[in-house]
Amino acid sequence: MAARGFIQLLRLSERGRQRIQQGQESQEKRWSGVGFMLAGQRYIAPLGEVAEVLRVPEYTPVHGVHHWLFGLSNVRGRLLPLIDLAKFTNVTDELSLDSAKRKIMVVDHGDLFSGLLVDEVLGIQHFSKQTYDAKNTSQYEGIQPYLQGGFSRADQFWRIFMLSKLAADSRFLSASL
Repeated sequence: MAARGFIQLLRLSERGRQRIQQGQESQEKRWSGVGFMLAGQRYIAPLGEVAEVLRVPEYTPVHGVHHWLFGLSNVRGRLLPLIDLAKFTNVTDELSLDSAKRKIMVVDHGDLFSGLLVDEVLGIQHFSKQTYDAKNTSQYEGIQPYLQGGFSRADQFWRIFMLSKLAADSRFLSASL
C-alpha cells in the first residue's frame, strides 16, 4: 500500500517536472512587451524598457522648449519631464480624442527619467517569436528610427518601438530651444 503511494508521488513529481520544462520552453518561444496605441497604430515596447505606466499626472507647463515637451510633473519626489510621443515623432500635432485613455509610459534608463504620452496603453502583450517580421514599415517617417520589426497576431501588425533607441537620440535628449 505504501509502495503504491510512493509510486504515485514519483509520477506526480515527474509530471510536475515535465510541466515546468514545457513552460520554460514556451517562454523561450515567446516575446513580451507593453502594448500601446499611437495615432491609430499598435506598438509594443520591450517589457524591460518601460518602468511603469501612469495616468496623466498634474503637471506644470514648461516654456522655452520644443512643443513636444509639454510639462514637468513631480512623481514620488522626482521631476518627470512629460513628452508627447506623437508630436516628437511627427505622427500628429493633435492629441487623441479620448483623453481618458491617454497614459504616460515612464522610461527610467540610466540618467534618463521621462514620461511618454501615448493615446492608450494596451497592457502586457505576448507574441510567438515565430511571428516576428523584421520589416520597419510605418506610414510615419518620424517614427522609423525607433522601430525594430514587429509581430503579427490576429491580422494585426504590432511594431516594436525601442525606447532604448529613443533614449539614445540626441534630439530627444535636448528639449530646449
